[in-house]
Amino acid sequence: MDKKGNEIMPFIGVIADEKNENFIRREIVEKLKLRESSVLFIKEKSIENIKNIKFETIIIDRKFKNMEMLKRMLLNTNYLVINTDRIKSIEMFKEYNLKIFTFGFNSKALVTASSVTEDGVLICVGKEIESISGNVIEPQEIKVSCHEDAESIMAVACTLLIYGITTIL
Repeated sequence: MDKKGNEIMPFIGVIADEKNENFIRREIVEKLKLRESSVLFIKEKSIENIKNIKFETIIIDRKFKNMEMLKRMLLNTNYLVINTDRIKSIEMFKEYNLKIFTFGFNSKALVTASSVTEDGVLICVGKEIESISGNVIEPQEIKVSCHEDAESIMAVACTLLIYGITTIL
């Protein structure tokens, strides 16, 4: 909400493999009750067109070549959700004034997949998460009955958790 009590719709930028884009957008839009236009995919070829958008959150689920442009975008971003399996060092992002949330199969990630089966994914929240609204989400395991790519499920789960949504997929 802004100072006048109007609801502010956040822009969420997503850097992901094309095959996972529709799933990520659909789940974030549905669970956060956003307009589809609030979730934008950041691509190498179109980054010039969106470089001045102020993203509340950027999700990185794949390597990105144009790191200089991404770093410029991060100057106006509040939250970064990053796959630590794809981006090995998050040190370069610590110089920015943003909260960093990690996901991946890496045991050091905040959100990991403790089990991947035919029935879905068991997501493990390893530490307390303070959501954007200030609520604390305790460490826990969350069963996700979904047959999408496990990394995409973790990306969505991590994003929803920082927005305070614990009912995932």
